[in-house]
Amino acid sequence: MHLIIAEKNIAAHRIAQILSGEKNLRMGKEGGVPTYIFEDTVVVGLKGHVVDVDFLPEYADWRSKEYTPRSLIDAPIVKKVTEKKIVDLIRKLGKKADLVTIATDYDTEGELIGKEACEIIRSGNKRVPMLRARFSAITPQEILHAFQQPSVLDLALAAAGEARQEIDLVWGASLTRFISLAARRGGTNILSVGRVQSPTLAMIVDREKEIESFIPEPYWNLRCVTEKDRIVFEVEHAHGRFTQEEEAIAARNRTYAPLVVTEIKESEKLDRPPAPFDTTAFIVAAGRIGFGAGKAMQIAEDLYMNGYISYPRTDNTLYPKTLDISAILRTLRKTEFGSDVRWVEEHRRSSPTHGKKESTDHPPIHPTGQASRQELGEDRWRVYELVVRRFLATLSPDARWKMMKVCLRASEEPYIANGSRLLEPGWRKVYLFSEAQEDPIPSLLEGSTLPLKDVILDAKETQPPPRYSQSRLIQRMEELGLGTKSTRHEVVGKLLSRRYIQGNPVRPTLVGRAVIDALEDYADTITKPEMTQTLDSHMQQIKEKKRTRKDVAEESRYMLQEIFQELEEHREDIGEEIREKIAEEHALGTCPVCGGTLRIRQMKGSGQFIGCSGYPRCTFNINLPGMQWGKAVRTETICPDHSLHHVRLIRKGVRPWEIGCALCTHIASHTESLRLIPMMNESILSRLHARHVYTVTDLTGMGGERLATLLGLTPIEAERLIVEAQEALVLLRKRSDLRKFVRNHLPPRRGRKQTEIMTRMYAAGINDVRSLAHTEPAALKVTGISEKEAEVLLAEGKKLCNDRIFRDIGIPAASRKKYMEANIQAPEELCNLPPVYVSHRTGLSLDTVMRHMEKTCTFIGRKVPSKFSNAVVERGRTGLLSLPGLGDGMLERLYYAGIIGCEDLVKADPRKLAESTGIPESKIREFILSAASHCTG
Repeated sequence: MHLIIAEKNIAAHRIAQILSGEKNLRMGKEGGVPTYIFEDTVVVGLKGHVVDVDFLPEYADWRSKEYTPRSLIDAPIVKKVTEKKIVDLIRKLGKKADLVTIATDYDTEGELIGKEACEIIRSGNKRVPMLRARFSAITPQEILHAFQQPSVLDLALAAAGEARQEIDLVWGASLTRFISLAARRGGTNILSVGRVQSPTLAMIVDREKEIESFIPEPYWNLRCVTEKDRIVFEVEHAHGRFTQEEEAIAARNRTYAPLVVTEIKESEKLDRPPAPFDTTAFIVAAGRIGFGAGKAMQIAEDLYMNGYISYPRTDNTLYPKTLDISAILRTLRKTEFGSDVRWVEEHRRSSPTHGKKESTDHPPIHPTGQASRQELGEDRWRVYELVVRRFLATLSPDARWKMMKVCLRASEEPYIANGSRLLEPGWRKVYLFSEAQEDPIPSLLEGSTLPLKDVILDAKETQPPPRYSQSRLIQRMEELGLGTKSTRHEVVGKLLSRRYIQGNPVRPTLVGRAVIDALEDYADTITKPEMTQTLDSHMQQIKEKKRTRKDVAEESRYMLQEIFQELEEHREDIGEEIREKIAEEHALGTCPVCGGTLRIRQMKGSGQFIGCSGYPRCTFNINLPGMQWGKAVRTETICPDHSLHHVRLIRKGVRPWEIGCALCTHIASHTESLRLIPMMNESILSRLHARHVYTVTDLTGMGGERLATLLGLTPIEAERLIVEAQEALVLLRKRSDLRKFVRNHLPPRRGRKQTEIMTRMYAAGINDVRSLAHTEPAALKVTGISEKEAEVLLAEGKKLCNDRIFRDIGIPAASRKKYMEANIQAPEELCNLPPVYVSHRTGLSLDTVMRHMEKTCTFIGRKVPSKFSNAVVERGRTGLLSLPGLGDGMLERLYYAGIIGCEDLVKADPRKLAESTGIPESKIREFILSAASHCTG
């Protein structure tokens, strides 16, 4: 058997389709893992790494005094299975295999994943031959060629991957544990530190400090507005920026009409097409069309796996000679780029453009298969189009521009106008992501004069350096040698997910800044790129077989020991500095009531709110949605009305929920509630808000005397206001109960908002579950609820109301449940039924049922049923069951009709008893005759 191992299931499926020609390809599952079988071949996909590196279990306790963070530096490292089902399957298949081919991605990570799979297979089949299929695209041509000319695993490349894996584990685990413990952070709030992550974060923090410390310097620009052939254009003073206002004003005052053309210089400029995409250039270009780095790479990976583009992780900017560019163009002719492809074929440059970077592992990113907008969907299509058009641009001729420089004078002041016009679009015709901005100047002659329509002196200031966009950050990481083409976007993603940075352009959060500030103060080696550059260059030497994995790993441990020497000397200082700065993370601003600090408070469980630092003296607080909706964090935006930081809820995998100013939201959400108070008017409302009374609950908690003084009301008016507020609070509680009930029983549906449904219910006079339960189904149509949904709501509403009545009567929950299960749902139903029937139906004792019926009938004003002794009931039951043909089922029916013994049966009217029990009259008569005989006997 030939066993083929791919990196992921989607790649395994594609490879199997190509190699089998889709003939006799069987898809199945073994042990829950998809397999693809044809002839004597089985293809299995991994999930990337199926084993991972970790420390021994005894190192798991962060607070262990024996296994300190520093002890992790030299701790033994073991491999742990992370995908047991896959590992078990490839080990099982490996035992049967007489040939294994590794078909993982051809890069450092892919080679290591392949080596891991080989080790698993070798554990059960030591002698099976192992081959390596290398490809840069999952296309028929590439895959067939890779399997026709296989090679062997590059153990040096895999060793470099192992070194990186080991070094990153040791650095990340030991430093993260040290910093988190020093700052007293644990659980989901640990502070992550990493070999590549921390220098990258330091770049962002340092740029933010540059921006904050930047002192703008004033300067002045002088320009004139003129016109020729009805074309209005501007000319700028030849001096450029004036740094002295007096000089700029003097030059303006010396500027008199007319403007005289003194010299015209014309030239042509060739505009060369861009180089082919390597990973970084692709991420930058994708960023310009709105894709974050992580999203862009995720889509590119998907397109690669499905055979639409080549491998997206590459440092190469030179197409290899083996790449059949003409064949790719023929493939693209069949897409909606057909007309652009034909134009490129007609005007194709003699050789494609190229950049400075050249490698032999993978070609630049290029299209490999045809696709349509419909089959890809919008986002995948935009990335595919970007790759296709970049490829076409690299084959296209230069663009050609006409450049013009015009020198002019206004009196003695020199001015310049620069213009440009696109003569031939060249590559810009097919690459639509780089706009050709023309700056036309009308035709002019030396010595000609132009009118001076306006003279403008602009006062400006120098600007601070810009924040890094995600794509520019990745460019800078590449320039500094931080990370690899495969990991840089992942590092940025980790910084975002750990809330060290936010936004795009990115800026550091308080947490991210606190960590870097502490490290820069006490162990700045971690934050400098030189350390990471050194280790990465040595890992590159492992690939080149100039150094060993063990040698580089030991060197990294030595460097880390030196860093810990600094860290441990300043452990308390580091922890205190981080804690002090992170405390600001939850501070929103000044409490409007007492002047303390409003902070986001997160409780154990899922509760969170905004409270005052002056508690318990100051009890002002603002509720927030539970943490199941997202963790509350502050943003840098500040409310202009309340000077409070805005709040955002963040939850993994969903778009953040922007709450904005929590106090604005608090006031807005409760103002409508305050308006439920009949006496409330705009004047009273504004006075309440001015005194920081925002809710009905706040109002009801105030005494009449204090309220009268606070709002300028008479004591009678104040008391009336409080009474009305208490009535409104009762209504609000009922509405809250109704809202929860509706939310629990009305499934969410696109295009329908529950707030609108509740507003319509309130307008229809439905303010609580009881009023809902007694509403006619037709009346609910106006709320936007369907007829079927209305039936469910009404039934469940009645059930809940009755259960609450039973609860108020004093019937225990266990008994209520049994009554409901017996379909006895209303108090009236319980009072109308014979006690013996109820006892038999529910399984409750007769004494219990009688006690409950007495309470219920008294509560609703009904006559209490007659009591029966247990002895009478038991004697009657025995007598009835002794009658021929009368079983337990018929006994229950007789109980329902009030028949509890033979004596009752003999006295009954056969016709009426048959109607009430559903037992045939003839059968009833038989029972009566038998009962009469029984009673006589």
